[in-house]
Amino acid sequence: MLCGYFVLYTLYMQYFTSFNPYTLSQLAEYPVATAAELEQVLNRSTNAQRHWKQTSIRHRSELMMQLAGLIQTNHEELATLATLEMGKTLAESKLEVLKCITACEYYATHAERILTPAVTIHSDGREVTTQLEPLGVVLGIFPWNFPYWQIIRSAIPVIMGGNSMIVKPAANTPQCALALQSLFDKSGLGNGIVETIFADENQIADMIGDFRIKACTLTGSEKAGSAVASQAARYIKKSVLELGGSDPFIVLEDADLDLVMANAVSARFQNNGQSCIASKRYIVHKALAETFTQRLIAEVSKLIVGDPLEAETNIGPLARLDLKERLAQQVGQSVKEGAQVLFQLPVPDGESCFYPPTILSYIPKGSIAYREELFGPVLALFVVHSAEEAIELANDTEFGLGASIWTQNVKRAKELAIKIESGQVFINAVTRSNAAFPFGGVKKSGFGREMGECGLKEFCSVKTIWV
Repeated sequence: MLCGYFVLYTLYMQYFTSFNPYTLSQLAEYPVATAAELEQVLNRSTNAQRHWKQTSIRHRSELMMQLAGLIQTNHEELATLATLEMGKTLAESKLEVLKCITACEYYATHAERILTPAVTIHSDGREVTTQLEPLGVVLGIFPWNFPYWQIIRSAIPVIMGGNSMIVKPAANTPQCALALQSLFDKSGLGNGIVETIFADENQIADMIGDFRIKACTLTGSEKAGSAVASQAARYIKKSVLELGGSDPFIVLEDADLDLVMANAVSARFQNNGQSCIASKRYIVHKALAETFTQRLIAEVSKLIVGDPLEAETNIGPLARLDLKERLAQQVGQSVKEGAQVLFQLPVPDGESCFYPPTILSYIPKGSIAYREELFGPVLALFVVHSAEEAIELANDTEFGLGASIWTQNVKRAKELAIKIESGQVFINAVTRSNAAFPFGGVKKSGFGREMGECGLKEFCSVKTIWV
């Protein structure tokens, strides 16, 4: 049956196909867009943007608040759909949907201030105005793990800046994308301002090269990011990439262990372990390592794996069977290379997308678990003898998306945070995104920033007017 599923999945790559990863049943199927449909979307987005950029920011904000209201009204239906389509628990789906409202409210409130031209007087007495102007049509390419938030956090600042956006969602969450598009339409932000298109890789490459697309943004894998950035650079177009992460969770010798344990499990196993900014490498000082490990195993053993629609479930299935197979291969190879499975929680019997919540330890330098992102419920545990060793290990990766430091010495933590090669560092808190502050990575975790003032300015050009 498993091999049969992979054959079917390969065939369905010609379509955007919705599967329930808990039941393995097909929910819906949508064909990839035709060339004529793509042309219509490109023209509609281009024409809409010409008018949209002339609208007042106050008008845009009003429509944004209408969108926020529609999300609130429909949040339960949206959450259920996400759980059915990609397997996250219903509680986490609701949190994701409600978080989308915060982005709408932030930009509705602050866009006018951010976009207000700055006027200064040069030393020679001339007046100089610096203003932000939209680029045009932006192509957004999005993943499946947060099917609403990933689109919202990117699209909202893009369109508030006067651009339009064409959304290319993940092939396995088409229903979530269509549900969100319906709310854009109802709020007055559809009809070219935001357009959803089901396009394949070749079509995306052609769209990036099309003169009507002025920039692109992608959240996804390193491989996809490299392809998109290369194509964008070929045509001298702006791109923003938010790629993978292997975030360190650094526990120093003076950490408040009760606070650490209150956050350690959710930091890794949120979203069934399928989050770019989930903590993946737990770097613990030797003084606390034994106690931390015992308490960690005790907490992980309490997780309930099962139907993601059930209220008591903590861990649902991975989004697809091929993702489960990939993770199993990574863990298996890591064990062959010397890593040890310290703990593994049983999962439901039979063929499914479940992967057991796992703790790996004694991980050799250079092994798969050391150097690659493990996208699923697998925690990599390391023991160090000093803060300096912890920082060295934290930086010994090609990724740099987020990090957290746990210590009661905040002054020391701030000094260490500067040394960590990462887009964001949290002290005594779990790494997360927030609509009001810039989010993004360094190294192979990508470049550019989403959200906050930076997220709005990324897709605007800067014009200076001298008088």
